[in-house]
Amino acid sequence: MHLQLELSSMNEGLIVLPIHYNSAVQGLIYSMVQDEMPQLHDEGFEVGGRTFRLFTFSRVVGKVEYLKDGQIAFHSPVRVRVASPLEQFIVTLAKNLLNSESIMLGNNRVYVKSLSALPQPDFSSGKVKVKAISPITAYSTLLTQDGKKKTYYYHPREQEFVDQVTLNLLKKAVCLNKNLEGLPFSFRALKVSNKDAKIIYYRDFVIKGWLGIYEIEGDPRLLKLAYSAGLGAKNSQGFGMIDVIKEKDDASENNKNWDSHG
Repeated sequence: MHLQLELSSMNEGLIVLPIHYNSAVQGLIYSMVQDEMPQLHDEGFEVGGRTFRLFTFSRVVGKVEYLKDGQIAFHSPVRVRVASPLEQFIVTLAKNLLNSESIMLGNNRVYVKSLSALPQPDFSSGKVKVKAISPITAYSTLLTQDGKKKTYYYHPREQEFVDQVTLNLLKKAVCLNKNLEGLPFSFRALKVSNKDAKIIYYRDFVIKGWLGIYEIEGDPRLLKLAYSAGLGAKNSQGFGMIDVIKEKDDASENNKNWDSHG
């Protein structure tokens, strides 16, 4: 399920965030669920040596006043989407957001102007066109000749990107005790350009991901999971969230609605 949050500054002034604000949004989310779901942050779900938190979120969207000195300032309100296949997570997050007079987004005291659960798209056809509303990332950690670790981030048109996105999705199914292995799933980049490449600084890490338009096809249960848990790696750090583009929608309008800044 996707929740859409609309947040406003308590004093109706600007909401000033670091340009690389993923950890600020993640911190807000954890602050709302930590008391009732401490294991989500502390342990998560481990499959095949990887830990999954099974939630994701979009980039922050709003009218930008300025972008300088490592900061981005938004006019109130701003919008952000949060998604998860975990019903307890969605219910806990929504309840605590609605019950809070104010919350902290980075160094900004904000309040929830509105919160809505978005209708579930129809995946019964087994094929949908989607837009990445936070960058999708897939990578491998390699050893250089001198024994140092190096992270290689794949391009969406590389087969390794497709393979990793698919394997990652199947591992998420295992986390949810769903045996979906062997079911069909394919991922294809439809419209990805150099401007869709995004470099995000998350704490001490540099992560490369990709926006763009994609097609996912396969068993409807896997498509639903991709929509609610995100595609690719590092979803709980603000990567891999997708939105379904309806056939009657104009893609450029969809782009405009969920494009915040560079």
